[in-house]
Amino acid sequence: MFKRKSIVAARVIFTFLTTALIIFIFSNSLKNAEDSSASSGFFTALINSFISSLGFKFQLSHDFVRTFAHFSEFGLLGVMSMLMYLSFFAVKAKTMIISVCTFSLTALIDECFQLFSDGRAFQFSDIAVDISGGLLGAVVVFLVAMLIYSKNIKVQRRKCNGESNEEE
Repeated sequence: MFKRKSIVAARVIFTFLTTALIIFIFSNSLKNAEDSSASSGFFTALINSFISSLGFKFQLSHDFVRTFAHFSEFGLLGVMSMLMYLSFFAVKAKTMIISVCTFSLTALIDECFQLFSDGRAFQFSDIAVDISGGLLGAVVVFLVAMLIYSKNIKVQRRKCNGESNEEE
């Protein structure tokens, strides 16, 4: 009974967090060019101030910070969507495929939204960065899930065969 409640809780939490992240991503795309530039300019200044406080002499460019933001948002989306789908499905290739479809479609819709925002444009390069970030996040979660799954299978086989688990 406790395990069932934990699974349901995980499904609700990961679905909520994934949906909230997609809404956050879309809300950023609906900003006009001036507001979007101001937001990323603020974070660029904040990051460069932090870098300077550490004694480093370099500064990150506005374009780098924007690109890294795209990569990071979708990297997190890759992580969250994989965790969400793993709470519903077994660790299989289809879970990865569904996750890739989720963040790829989100990236495409995200760029389409920008067509309707003043001063913004649809850019294939942003889609490529978004999908790359999503892939990194999803692959990391998938590999960790596969390691956990394979370890659990080995433990179950030992228990079924009556072997000791002392070396674990």
